[in-house]
Amino acid sequence: MKDYTVRRYSFQELEGDAREKAIEEMRQSLYEVISESDLTEYLTDETMEALGGESEGIRVAYSLSYCQGDGVAIYGTIKREDAPDLSWPDGATYVELNRNEWGIHHSHYNTFSVDAYDEEDEVIEDKRIIETQLRDLCRELERKGYKYIEGCSTEEVAIEQLEDAGDVFTIEGKWNIPAGILKEEESK
Repeated sequence: MKDYTVRRYSFQELEGDAREKAIEEMRQSLYEVISESDLTEYLTDETMEALGGESEGIRVAYSLSYCQGDGVAIYGTIKREDAPDLSWPDGATYVELNRNEWGIHHSHYNTFSVDAYDEEDEVIEDKRIIETQLRDLCRELERKGYKYIEGCSTEEVAIEQLEDAGDVFTIEGKWNIPAGILKEEESK
């Protein structure tokens, strides 16, 4: 078996391309480890704030990976008393948001149908205003979701993480060195 000695550097000791490489790799790593539960909680909180209340009858679905068909959708039942900040059609007491044929593979503002009902569970025909608001809300949630993701993996956040990493970089800026192949050089 051969022992190898690899010099390790702190982030502050890296220069030029090595520094940029370390930053970019850290940004990518930060992006990959964003907690799905944190993002779901954030989008749910933003939804409740936009509705002006609390609604346990809805759920947020999303795909935010910068691909066609990505976005945010909300599904479930929203009661009028749980969403006072929406403009409701006359007589409507709740709306149902159901996944449509586009929602099989996607989650965005156009992957749900909106049906409004009165207190006798009769369909309210004129639902345009509330439907438009809900689709606009999903577009806004998509924008906020991407902003959240980008905020978790900014260059500033990456640099902060790298500065705290210690002496773990090669001179080229590689920082995810496999464990077990490094041998500390003894001071003479």
